[in-house]
Amino acid sequence: MKKAQRDPTYKRFITGPIKRFDERNTGYSRADRGEIIGPNEALKHGLEIKYGKEENGFLREDYALNLAGRAIDTLVRKMVYSRDDFPRRWSIPKEKKMTDIDPVKMSEKIKRVGKWFGASLVGISKLNRLWLYSHWGDHGAKLSGSFKPGDPIELPEEYQYVIVFAIEMDYRDIQRSPAVTPAIDLGYSKMAFTAASVAEFIRILGYQAIPSGNDMGLTIPMAVDAGLGELGRNGQLITKAYGPRVRISKVFTDLPLIPDEPIDIGVQHFCETCGKCAHHCPGQAILKGKRTDQPQDVSTNPGLLKWPVHTEKCLTWWHKSGTAGCSNCISVCPYNKPPGALHRLVRGVLKRTSLFDWLILQGDDLMGYGKQVIRETPNRKSYG
Repeated sequence: MKKAQRDPTYKRFITGPIKRFDERNTGYSRADRGEIIGPNEALKHGLEIKYGKEENGFLREDYALNLAGRAIDTLVRKMVYSRDDFPRRWSIPKEKKMTDIDPVKMSEKIKRVGKWFGASLVGISKLNRLWLYSHWGDHGAKLSGSFKPGDPIELPEEYQYVIVFAIEMDYRDIQRSPAVTPAIDLGYSKMAFTAASVAEFIRILGYQAIPSGNDMGLTIPMAVDAGLGELGRNGQLITKAYGPRVRISKVFTDLPLIPDEPIDIGVQHFCETCGKCAHHCPGQAILKGKRTDQPQDVSTNPGLLKWPVHTEKCLTWWHKSGTAGCSNCISVCPYNKPPGALHRLVRGVLKRTSLFDWLILQGDDLMGYGKQVIRETPNRKSYG
């Protein structure tokens, strides 16, 4: 008898019908239309007010490393994200399609391949089409190559699976937030490279694959379905190994695979007790107190009890701080820890019970975790 699939932890918080979200309402698409301040305006403002003044945390070298880290993302995603037809030097004849596939072994192989191309975690889910955007937004349409904002997103039925990649960001670098944090942009380049490379691997086997970053669909619920973590108060995916210190990309495919089970690592009860991300959010964009199924702005979908992030407040703070991103909600999260036996033990306790949540939270504060630490740009020895 086949074992029943474990439900994702968000399922217990569904309060009403959930509709496919329109990508035109995401913060980035709204910024592209000029409705709100976006990351490009925030970075431009930062370069105008801080670049060259050599302020601690905002050095010329910090901005240089930040922008350089995004180079591969800028190049790769404009060529291959959301496209199954980007130009290539070879093609696979249909009669050469690999047909003797064992889905179990192929799933294991895909995970090895994903990690070989740079992913820290790889999960597989049967695609829940509720998580696909209903329409292309201004941001995603620029990546698609053939769609306009407002065009419906209709992924053919043969795309049954989504492979989700979590890319770890450097722990020491994230501690710099809310100063310039190059690990964020380097993460975007890594997610672009990983998704594009795995998609090409699948295509050369003779199957269809579409690599995607933040476009085409809601990445976090797909990652939850794929067993990579849970949704936290900060609106981020919380993983067991890295907490919220990850960037996420994905590949939609018709390659026969076996889905992973969702996991419960204790995030839901701990986030109800904790609230450090809301307390330390400089833009006051994260909801304090109890969950709600009502959105704070149009960039949130109703129908699920959660702590919706106020997108406009978040992006406005980016502009004020002079960076194209803030990671305070990642840095202060008690799940954001470097590797270690003690941290593994605490995560194991959180997974099993809520009895010690307050004690663990007090210990986190006592040890000084989450405080800003500005070092030289990360791993200086590794690049000169």
